[in-house]
Amino acid sequence: MTPAPTANRMPHIPPWTFAFAAALLFAGLDIGAVLSAGVDRVSLHNPIGLAALAASVGMQDWQAWTGSVQRPAVFQSYAIAKTAVALIAVAAAAAACATRLPRRRAALLALQMACALALDSTPFHLLVAVQIGMLLPLRTALAWLAIQYLLGAGIDFLLVLDFAQRQAQPPQWPLLAYLCAERAVVVAGFAAVGRLVLYERRTRQALAAAHAQVLATQSLLADTVRSGERLRIARDLHDTIGHHLTALNLHLDLALRQAGDAVPPALPTARTVSQDLLAQVRSVVTSTRDDRPIDLGHALRMLCAGLPALTVDLRIDAGAACQPTPAAHALFRCIQEAITNTLRHAQARRLDIVIGIHDGMTVVRVSDDGCGRPGAAEGNGLRGMRERLAELGGTLTCGPGNGSGFALEMRVPQAWSNP
Repeated sequence: MTPAPTANRMPHIPPWTFAFAAALLFAGLDIGAVLSAGVDRVSLHNPIGLAALAASVGMQDWQAWTGSVQRPAVFQSYAIAKTAVALIAVAAAAAACATRLPRRRAALLALQMACALALDSTPFHLLVAVQIGMLLPLRTALAWLAIQYLLGAGIDFLLVLDFAQRQAQPPQWPLLAYLCAERAVVVAGFAAVGRLVLYERRTRQALAAAHAQVLATQSLLADTVRSGERLRIARDLHDTIGHHLTALNLHLDLALRQAGDAVPPALPTARTVSQDLLAQVRSVVTSTRDDRPIDLGHALRMLCAGLPALTVDLRIDAGAACQPTPAAHALFRCIQEAITNTLRHAQARRLDIVIGIHDGMTVVRVSDDGCGRPGAAEGNGLRGMRERLAELGGTLTCGPGNGSGFALEMRVPQAWSNP
């Protein structure tokens, strides 16, 4: 097997590291604000604070918070609970960006949203909105954003009513309107950061993949052009020098017959040299016209080395690295289409490509660890792959990957793949 070379490119930083850093910063600021406020000035008018107060002194005795006996106990419970919820939010933020499974990602986003609601923290709400915009399809993301906003507004509504009841005053509706307007920052974060980052990342990946495909196609095209140029030269040799040498041999034969017994000594020698030269030209023409195999392995290594955000393990048997022109073009285009589908739809982190010869067939297996599953309706890409392989008498089968993901297996008869 010949492994793919390591690409000379900038190291890829996983998205979860940025989410983890931002969530850790927000958690530190939230916890630091509680600890710096201290027992005397800390505000408990949030879901975690009210829960800590209820657990310590009872919801019916709000004034007990002013007592010197209960105050330290409530503050300690509040600080511990807020720290725990903030750390859970940090872990959920990092894990949601790291996983590629849609259901697990949705569960982690829901957990992170619940933590943000419990903390009543605008920065955490903003982080959730950004992740929703980055990680979910547009329609699903908009539904999640609406749910997040409505739940946050509902929490604000309940807190305003609770505060009015405890203070024995009418509800402060202008305060509720201000809080609801303040929550509009999550919409701005969703649109300006989440979707923009997603668009930039997809564009950058598509540009890098297109660049790698151009380089690989140029390599394959160069081999094809060289093969065509050899064919042109062979035809020119056959049509010009070959014809003239044949005519020369015929005239030398005629001269030998016409000379009779008075044959000059140089004439047989000239005829022999001419025949040898014609045989050599025919040999050169034959060898030049041979359809030399194209180095498919080199083109695939160039293609795989330029793919961003995707670890590619390319393994090629020595006997399958070089292919004749029809098989090389068909297999290259099929593998290229499989890679494109993986980048666009699978949300995979790893792609395995194995090329070998088994039972008189060249076998190519492409498998990923993404979210694709066999049985889905085939698009134009898979149909085009089947048609390319069918022209060579080959087949295409779909199935599950190694434990998860999606796999394709292409087979081409050895009559094409190993001339």
